[in-house]
Amino acid sequence: MNGSTNVSVVDGKQVIQINAKGGYAPRVTTAKANMPTVINVQTNGTYDCSSALTVAAVGFRKSLPASGVTPIEVPPQQPGATVKGVCAMGMYNFAVNFN
Repeated sequence: MNGSTNVSVVDGKQVIQINAKGGYAPRVTTAKANMPTVINVQTNGTYDCSSALTVAAVGFRKSLPASGVTPIEVPPQQPGATVKGVCAMGMYNFAVNFN
């Protein structure tokens, strides 16, 4: 695939798994460009600032539930594009690099 173990393709959509608790893991993900993408942000007893997530590139700003999965739809990105997520305090972040 592309070396990132948190990326899979389901029904023609790229699905990226990000865990949010005390920050985001993995911090950097490599994904395929020109493909509809969903970032699934998983929380599990998350009460720190990483539960308040902003993904500016797609206009997402939300407080995530303490536990659960929140899907974030990302339209197909050009090669070289980066979609970043950041917590409310700016302490934690993650990046998805498309190529």
